[in-house]
Amino acid sequence: MDALAPTALSYPDLAAIFADIFQYTEPLTAETSADDIATWDSLQHIALIRTLEMTYSIRLSMDEMMEIRSVGDIENVLRRHGV
Repeated sequence: MDALAPTALSYPDLAAIFADIFQYTEPLTAETSADDIATWDSLQHIALIRTLEMTYSIRLSMDEMMEIRSVGDIENVLRRHGV
């Protein structure tokens, strides 16, 4: 098993999304949040939301967009959408 793989994630492809949007290549955990990623600002948050919607073919409500503050929050939202 690859030591760098984010094995704790239900959606391991989130690591590639975070690398692309935030240039964040550290291992992700459910607890990884905007506090841990210097480039996670309001503009990049919009880019994250758009990428999640396109990648998973979902439409997020404004409440869900505001709810997302960590990788775990993203996983919870994706599960609610049946992804």
